[in-house]
Amino acid sequence: MPGKQMAIDADLNAGLISQDEALRRREEVSQEADFYGAMDGASKFVRGDAIAGILILLINVLGGIAIGMLQHNLSATDAAQNYTLLTIGDGLVAQIPSMLLSTAAAIIVTRVSSAQD
Repeated sequence: MPGKQMAIDADLNAGLISQDEALRRREEVSQEADFYGAMDGASKFVRGDAIAGILILLINVLGGIAIGMLQHNLSATDAAQNYTLLTIGDGLVAQIPSMLLSTAAAIIVTRVSSAQD
């Protein structure tokens, strides 16, 4: 973004654009910087959500195996088979919102990039 600001200043100093045009371009650069800053925040949120989902998945597997063995008197292999399958299903369903958010962010960034070219 600093390069764009300097280009606007250079054009203004050279007399290639008017003061009003320079203000308009600076506003566009400011909006673009705000947009990409927001998209960076969204990507960090998705990454954090995915890491939390993996941790929850591991806790669910270990907790499910323990519950299956201690409360339902299942063998370790039966408990692992049942609760691992259930945990994977839960993990997949929990990641759907993150996947939709990532897809939407990718579409928005692609549209903005193609509109600027």
